[in-house]
Amino acid sequence: MPVRRSPHPPRRAGAGALAALVASIACASLACAPAPARAPSIAPAPLRSLRIPDGDLDRAPRTVSAAEALRDLDDARYAFEHAYAGLDGRSPSPAPSAIDRARGALRGRAAWRPDALARLLYDVFAAPDGHVAFGHGGRAPLRWEAAPQPPLPGPAPLLFASATRPSPPAAAPLMDGAPVMNGFMNGAPLVDLPLPAAPARRLIPPVELTRSADGVPVLAIRTFSSAAAAALASLPALAAELRRAPAFVVDLRGNAGGDYRFAERFALALTDAPLRALDAREVISVAAAEGRANSVRRRLARGDVPEEARPRFLEHLAAMERLAAALRARPSAAPRTEIITRGALVRGRASAPRGAGSARGVFLVDRGCASACEMLLALVRQIPGVLVAGQNTRGGMSVGEVALFRLPRSGVTISFGTRAFRDPLGDFVELRGFEPDIRLDGADPAGDAVALALRGWPAGARRRGAPSSCALR
Repeated sequence: MPVRRSPHPPRRAGAGALAALVASIACASLACAPAPARAPSIAPAPLRSLRIPDGDLDRAPRTVSAAEALRDLDDARYAFEHAYAGLDGRSPSPAPSAIDRARGALRGRAAWRPDALARLLYDVFAAPDGHVAFGHGGRAPLRWEAAPQPPLPGPAPLLFASATRPSPPAAAPLMDGAPVMNGFMNGAPLVDLPLPAAPARRLIPPVELTRSADGVPVLAIRTFSSAAAAALASLPALAAELRRAPAFVVDLRGNAGGDYRFAERFALALTDAPLRALDAREVISVAAAEGRANSVRRRLARGDVPEEARPRFLEHLAAMERLAAALRARPSAAPRTEIITRGALVRGRASAPRGAGSARGVFLVDRGCASACEMLLALVRQIPGVLVAGQNTRGGMSVGEVALFRLPRSGVTISFGTRAFRDPLGDFVELRGFEPDIRLDGADPAGDAVALALRGWPAGARRRGAPSSCALR
């Protein structure tokens, strides 16, 4: 994901050779410009390796002794402290008193099953963050997470046409019949949700442009995953085509996110005006780089990356491994720094402004729209003439660039974001998501969205924090 320079001179918190090296390697790996500022660093400490051995990427977990569970708790604490971006205003790791209570609980039982240990770790570390999750792999995978799973779009899980063995969408079961643990951070208890056997999957394209009976173009974007890079590369050209229509619909239902760069390029192709970029705060550390490399390595090991996308994944993996090695070679440096960008602008890339009343766009969303999908909404909601319709989005945008860790003794896995984001208009709430401008509860939301695009802004509807003009610029 790109980090943009702020148009205002930033304040610097101590520059040096390490800062320059980190920024150059990190930005080379992410195709971004060097970031303008750094947050205060955590004091130096001995560095551990959190790289998952190749043979353990999907190995089944095991029951461990109390002593082993205590050591895994310490590794979990280290991972959060060194790699988790965290929500703004919250510490990335729990208070020492919470860790002490967890240690006492672990000592009180001779042996810990993986599911029980994962639940205890969840209780200690979980935040109201849609990307934080605990669980394990193996034959009966398990997952605890803060955000509820949205229902699957359509009658069956989707198999994207561009992938040979795709990873399931965020809402899909990890294994037929395996339990998936979900929970809510509002005081409600976590619950076990048994899953039925998955029906046959439908083969569909990740990007598809159709037209309604009224001739309104309807662009379905079902993922922003790098595995669908070939199809997603067409989005800027498709945006130009949408701009030529008097009304259009972009259907984002079920889009669980992926690479934000594809979403941003699409948004910028819809307008020639400047947009406020999302504020960003990225963790730079050995642990963060190793965790992000772990995520890529597991996808490659599972074989869910299509052959045409493998070079992109391998390039990103190599960049993360180079960054981890470069940081580890400087043991005297702080083990964690943060690169911060605030108040940046990104310029629309459309060739010319649109005249008054020339185009209206409806973005159709539901609880399946998450992460990079929600980041797209944070941009397009600034474009006059854009209406967001449907249901609340999932609420998993505030922390991204997910890293994966596996506790070496129990095999319990942890995943969380290493980069925090903030909606420039201030309307997004983690776990609640974006509220639509117009709620659609009927049996045919796609048809209702087309009708909205044709008739324009409904009387009395008012956008929160965005211009009121009804034409795309």
